[in-house]
Amino acid sequence: MSSFKSENQLSQINPSTPDTVSSEEVQKFDLENQLAELAVPLAQAWKDNHPEAQPASEVDLDVCTLAVAIEMAIAGEAVGGPIGALISSGGGVKAASVACRRVL
Repeated sequence: MSSFKSENQLSQINPSTPDTVSSEEVQKFDLENQLAELAVPLAQAWKDNHPEAQPASEVDLDVCTLAVAIEMAIAGEAVGGPIGALISSGGGVKAASVACRRVL
C-alpha cells in the first residue's frame, strides 16, 4: 500500500460535483468565435489598404483593431439581437483584436 498523501486526498474528492459549463457560456463562447471569424475579412481589408503595416508593430495592431472594431460596432447596431448586444458589450473589440493579430 502506498503512503503518498496525494492518493489519500484523491480518494476524498467528491465526484458528484463536477464543474459544468452552462449552455449560456457555451453559446457566448461560440458567438465570440463567430465574431472573430467575421472580423478576419475586415482586418484583411485593412491590411490590404495599409501595405506598409508591420507585423511586429503594436501601433499598427492598435490602429487595425480600432478600425475593425468601429466597423464591427456599426454592424452590431444594424444587426441588433444577441450578436449586436455581444458586440456592443466589448465583443467587437475582442474579435477585432483577434482578427488583426491573425492577419498582421
